[in-house]
Amino acid sequence: MIHNLLPTIGAELNDYFKSKFDIDEDRVIVSNLINQDGSIAVEGNNKVVFHLVNIEEETTLKSSAGTSSFGGGFGASGGNINVNLTVMFSAFFTGKNYVEALKFLSSVIYFFQSKPVFTQSNTPGLSSNIEKVVFDIISLEPRDLNSIFSMMGAKYMPSVIYRVRMLTFSSDNIDDVIPAISGIGINEDERLDAPNPQAFRPGAIVKDALDGDNN
Repeated sequence: MIHNLLPTIGAELNDYFKSKFDIDEDRVIVSNLINQDGSIAVEGNNKVVFHLVNIEEETTLKSSAGTSSFGGGFGASGGNINVNLTVMFSAFFTGKNYVEALKFLSSVIYFFQSKPVFTQSNTPGLSSNIEKVVFDIISLEPRDLNSIFSMMGAKYMPSVIYRVRMLTFSSDNIDDVIPAISGIGINEDERLDAPNPQAFRPGAIVKDALDGDNN
């Protein structure tokens, strides 16, 4: 879901830049600033780097787990998980292109001012799992912004940060499948029939083992 959202928004922002500034090349790239080895991750210069800073659960709308019918049995599924994203647009411009960096960064703000809400109807490339997202600009103190760049292992560059509300990860996946009870068979030695091992997923067995270790 996140892997669809960022490239889709980045593509729209690129189209906006091309129309506004009459350019042909993409200026927005979805990328880290710094690789794990400390090298620069951005390919090329004079780019607006669009990257994910944080994922935070929206606990005010947290739903509880439940059960549902599944293949003749009952499925135990987790509740929906709602998350907000923190994303950053950083102007990676070199040398004497500092003013250009500010120009494109200002245009990012103009873009989201004119279109803060993205839906299925106004954003064709949006994943069908995303009903609506809203981009809200975030104001940070210089020390907080410095902490973000330090966390990423990068030096400060002109940036603007947005909170993206809200993505919902629905409980489509079944955690455990419990066969429907149609009767209890008794063997001749009066022991219960052994359960069919195919009725349980290996993941459930591993989960039980881990729970036992924690206890």
